[in-house]
This record gives sequence, structure tokens and C-alpha cells, in this order.
Amino acid sequence: MKKRFQGHHIGFTLMETLLAVALVGMLISIFLTVFVPVRGMIQQALTKQESDRVISILRAELNTVRANERAYDSKSVGPEKYASPFDKGFYWLLSCKRPSSAIVVFSYRANTASSLRADDTYPPIPFNRSRPGGDTQLVSIACPMNSTIHKNDIRHAVGPVFLVKLTQLEPENRGTYKLAETPGTIKGASTPDKYFSQDNTETPWGGVIFCRADFYLMNPPNPDRYKNRPWSRIGRPIFSTNISILR
Repeated sequence: MKKRFQGHHIGFTLMETLLAVALVGMLISIFLTVFVPVRGMIQQALTKQESDRVISILRAELNTVRANERAYDSKSVGPEKYASPFDKGFYWLLSCKRPSSAIVVFSYRANTASSLRADDTYPPIPFNRSRPGGDTQLVSIACPMNSTIHKNDIRHAVGPVFLVKLTQLEPENRGTYKLAETPGTIKGASTPDKYFSQDNTETPWGGVIFCRADFYLMNPPNPDRYKNRPWSRIGRPIFSTNISILR
């Protein structure tokens, strides 16, 4: 005698399905309310930390005159030789007239097994050659993009490369300043000595140059792509700060 088993269909009722959907929606709402703002705060903190690091690299370099940059008399001061950090900052600001000669800030992995170069830095290890550990060192540097020593280092950068535009801040009213009309131009001066000679009671000539530093992301980090490009084609800076070049 054969027994017949009646199949039972197991499933959820409409009410149970609606309750499950409501529960999932409530959990998603809690996640978006609590965790998404926290993630945004973490990203903002990381961005602020990175921008502070890049700004500190630029300021440190502007306050340093390297051995190959040192001018030992006033007659030899110029775009590549400086008698003081002020002279260096003066000419670096002038170099920002065009993106192709503006300042870049980046890091690269240096080959410490090689000989030091003229500015006491090591050459980079090509980015496509992996050398974990050993004779390597991560170096962060700021320099003009057309630097004879570091131009090729940019291609082997580790992490982002930042292009920096310095623009002089000119006195507008008592205690307020405005951006100079032309990036990289110091109003009324072509040399540090000429800048000092314009000292008067209305402007801060002779002691300090105030300027605005705009930081752009170079993508890709290829200096050749900036040879004939004006600032108007670079886009918008990702962050900015004010910098003073002290005498």
C-alpha cells in the first residue's frame, strides 16, 4: 500500500516580509546617520594632515639655502644662486610666472647606495624597480619644476605631486591685502636689492614678502606636459595657504 505525502509550502507571509523590509531600512538609516559622517570626518582629518605636511615641506625648503645654491657675494645672486633664504624665496616667487617653472612638492625613494648629488640629495630609484628595504630612503622635497637636478626625479615620485603657484599679496587698505594681478610677479622689483629700496610707511617693503601659495595636483606627474600651458589651463587648486618670505 502506497502512502501519499502532501507537500507543505514553507514561506513568509506578506506581513512578515513588510516587517523585514522595515527592519532593514531602519538599520540602513542608522548606519548612514552614524558611520557616514564619521568616515567624512576621518577623510577630512587625513586631507588636513596631508596638506599640512606639504606646506611644511615648502616652508622648510624656502628657509634653506643648499650648498649648490649658495652665493658668496651679492654680485652672483640670481635665479639659481642665493645669498640668503629671502633671496631664494624672492626668485622662487618670480619663477611662478609660468607653470613650467613653478614649484613642485613631492616624495621619491632615494638610492642611498649612490653618491650624493650637488645639492646633497641622493638620486631616485626608478618607480618600476622594487627595492624593499636595503639602501633606500623616502625623501620629500620642494624645488622648481625645471630644476636641472630634480626635473627627472618627478617621474619617479612616490605618491601625489603638487604644483605650487606663488602670488604676491599687495597692500590694499590699511591692514588688508589683495592678490597681485600677475602670478609670480613682485610689483616694482626685479631683484631683492630693488625690493628693499622701496621701503616706505605704507607697504611692508624691505622686511617681508607676503604671498599666496596655491597647490595643484599634477596628474600625470610629467613636466613636459606643462611646457606651454598657462595658469588658466591648470584648473583649480586643491588647497591654498598664505606664506611669508622673511628677510
